Amino acid sequence: MSDYLVTVLCLSYNHEKYIRTTLEGFVNQKTTFRFKVVVHDDASTDGSQDIIREYAEKYPDMFDLVLQEENKYQQGIDFEDEYMFPRVEGKYVAVCEGDDYWTDPEKLQLQVDYMEKHPDCSLCVHNTDKIAEDGSSLGLNFNKSKKEKDYTVNDIILAEPNSYFHFSSFMWRAETMKRKNEAFSMGGIGDYPMKLYFGTLGYIHYIPRTMSCYRMNAVGSWSSMMNSDNRKRIAQHNSIISGFRSIDEYTGHKYSPAIKKAIARESAKVMVMEKNYGALLKSPGCMAALLKMLADKTAVTVSEKVQAVRSR
Repeated sequence: MSDYLVTVLCLSYNHEKYIRTTLEGFVNQKTTFRFKVVVHDDASTDGSQDIIREYAEKYPDMFDLVLQEENKYQQGIDFEDEYMFPRVEGKYVAVCEGDDYWTDPEKLQLQVDYMEKHPDCSLCVHNTDKIAEDGSSLGLNFNKSKKEKDYTVNDIILAEPNSYFHFSSFMWRAETMKRKNEAFSMGGIGDYPMKLYFGTLGYIHYIPRTMSCYRMNAVGSWSSMMNSDNRKRIAQHNSIISGFRSIDEYTGHKYSPAIKKAIARESAKVMVMEKNYGALLKSPGCMAALLKMLADKTAVTVSEKVQAVRSR
């Protein structure tokens, strides 16, 4: 039986500029239990692997390395399922990618303490700061709430995919995810379908303490690639729509009312990006979803195009 209580999963690819800060966030954790950090580097072409090896040599009881010589993502291999989840030991799993980092040394302890006392909690999260690529503050975070609160799967479905909490704040029970559930797949998107999956298993608990930083538009990040290519953004929204249909089927249509609204929301975004205003005007559900996004100030940043829709 493992003497680790928590396994931390860290994904790295060409994060030489950031990875040292990420690894320091792990080393600085103060816990009453042992934890291990599985670092998977997907054949970085910069100096990321040298820095990762440096930390593993200094803290051999903490770091468990998977340093690829060939890029697995480009080969279409799910390296989390194939290389990371099989190395999980202990009761809980936490995550942080190599361009983000933890800022609070009590993060792991606080989350474990909560989950130990609340067996119905399937995912424990916390607040996260948004920072610029160079590490400077943007004065923004993921959640405005200063009170602890619980979220249901309907809350997550009805909100924007990046709402409420960031991937770097996730902690879940290892027994609930040994491999990803294919019914919750969304074409390369990782954290959003995971939120939805855990929401169907129990409730998601939010701790209002800011304990990590999300680096926006980091070099080589998924978000920077999406933002720079409209076709990829459209494909991403279509993947979310397809994923929702799969989830609806898998859950026996238990969440259909919320899922229908979410599909309308994502469809509206696609129609605007494709300039398909005729189809948008003919879909009351999509039009209502778009107007709600505008009211919430969470719509795609194309207000001039929306004005064109309204004037027709």
